[in-house]
Amino acid sequence: MTVLYGGHVTSLDDIGYLQDLKFDLGEVVLPNAESRAYWLDSGIKNELDSGFFLIAHGPREGPPNDINNLWENYFPALRETIDVAQGLAIEFLTIHLWMDCRFVSPEVREEKTRFLRNACAYGHERGVLVSLENLSETATDLRPIMAAIPDLSLTLDVGHGQLLTKTNTSFEIIQHLSSRIKHIHVHDNHGGRGVKDDLHLPVGDGIIDFHGIFRALLKKGYDGTMTLELEREDLDFSREKIQRIVREVLHERDSVSCG
Repeated sequence: MTVLYGGHVTSLDDIGYLQDLKFDLGEVVLPNAESRAYWLDSGIKNELDSGFFLIAHGPREGPPNDINNLWENYFPALRETIDVAQGLAIEFLTIHLWMDCRFVSPEVREEKTRFLRNACAYGHERGVLVSLENLSETATDLRPIMAAIPDLSLTLDVGHGQLLTKTNTSFEIIQHLSSRIKHIHVHDNHGGRGVKDDLHLPVGDGIIDFHGIFRALLKKGYDGTMTLELEREDLDFSREKIQRIVREVLHERDSVSCG
C-alpha cells in the first residue's frame, strides 16, 4: 500500500513548510475570490514530475437546498476555481456538494447531479479532474450519483464519515465505491451531529478507527494520495502515526498470508 502524504496550502510559505517536512504534496485551498486571485498572481506552476506536487480544494456551496444559489453563485465560483487550477497546472480538484438524502430534497439532489455533470465536463475540457468529497453521506446516497457521472471521482473524508452516524461511513463507502476513491482527507474527532463536531483533531486524539479504515482500504488495493487536514504543528506527528498504522496493517496481512 503506497500513500503520498500532503497538507493544506493557503500561501507560498505553506509550500516551503511542507517541503521542509518532506511531504509529497500540498492541497491548495481556494475558498473565495481573494484566494483565487492570490494564487493566479503567485506565478507558481505545479511540477508534476518533481518530488512535490499540488492538488486543489474548491469553495463551499452555500445553502444546500437553494437551487438559485447553486447556479447563480456556486457554479460561476467553481468554474473560476477550475480555471485557476488549470492556470497552476493542477489536475485534481476536490469540491463540497451536500447530497445526504436526510437533509437534501430529491429535487435538489437531481439538480445537483446535473450540476456535477456540468462541472466534470468543464473540468475535463481544462484537464482538471473533479472529485466529490463526502460530508455526511452514506454509500447509498453516493452510489446513484457516481453511477450517473462516470467522470466524477470521490474524495473520502474519514473525519466527516464519523459524523451523524454510529459507525463511520468510510467503511461502506470503501466497500461499495473503492474504485472511485482517488484521494483521502484525514483528521480525527469524537463523532457528533453537526459542523461544530468536525474538530479536525490530530490522528489518535478522537475515536476514529484508523486501523479498520486502512485495513479496508488495503483490501481494496488503495494506492493514492492523502491530505492531513490539520494544523501545522500536528502534521508531522500525525503522519508518523498513519505510517505506523499502515505498517501494522501490512504486517497483519503478511502474517495471515504466511500462516
